[in-house]
Amino acid sequence: MNRLKQYQLILAIVIMFIVACVIPKNACAQDTVSIPQSELEEFFHALDTLEQQDSIKTILIEELELQIINYKSLAIQDSTLSLYRTQEIDLLNEQIILYDNRLKVVDKWYNKRWVGTLIGVVGTVAIIHVIDYSLPQ
Repeated sequence: MNRLKQYQLILAIVIMFIVACVIPKNACAQDTVSIPQSELEEFFHALDTLEQQDSIKTILIEELELQIINYKSLAIQDSTLSLYRTQEIDLLNEQIILYDNRLKVVDKWYNKRWVGTLIGVVGTVAIIHVIDYSLPQ
């Protein structure tokens, strides 16, 4: 793509030179202008410098476009992570509510271990007491 720009630039210079010679401006074809060699070398050196700067800026633009694409993908990933975090928070809040409801049902006084043990001991003592009275002596 960079070569294409170079060829277009050279073609534009050639066309401008041909047009300048074909269109008569006070007999352009008859007047000759001598350009010193040093100015010509400076022109071509400046042209080479501009081509190099153009290629560097083209590379920089491509890298910046790639960076923009990366930032967009990071923004999408961040929004997805944020969405998952909010869903996780909602699920954990629901789980807390379910645990609270479970504790309200399970944590009654008659569902405690010591109550069952006490009922077992009292029941056993009562059965032994009833059996002891019912046995002949």
